[in-house]
Amino acid sequence: MFEKFRQCRTKEEQINSMELAEHANNVMNTLDEGIKGLDDLDNFFGYIHQVGASHRRIPGFKVEYFWLSPPQKIEAPFLAAVESTLGDRYTPNVESIYKITIKFILETLIEGYEAAGKHPT
Repeated sequence: MFEKFRQCRTKEEQINSMELAEHANNVMNTLDEGIKGLDDLDNFFGYIHQVGASHRRIPGFKVEYFWLSPPQKIEAPFLAAVESTLGDRYTPNVESIYKITIKFILETLIEGYEAAGKHPT
């Protein structure tokens, strides 16, 4: 998966990469579904754990990729998307809430990934 992205060395190549755009869309959809699912934690954990576990099928994937150290590689674009969506409603308090939320989602993805390694299907 990430091998395809490594070929995108310039901003222009990244912008024009259909694979990267599709992956970014999948990431944002997962975050969106995760946030929407927070009102039903059983479904939330089931969904996010399943997404985390599905990364076991990606050759060469490492759990660190969920954070993409430094975390700004996921957190900053996510917060920028939230800010763009909310406009004037994006306040420091809202930013703090979304930082906590994305951290919680990423930690839950990691739980699913690690659990799948202990109990392969």
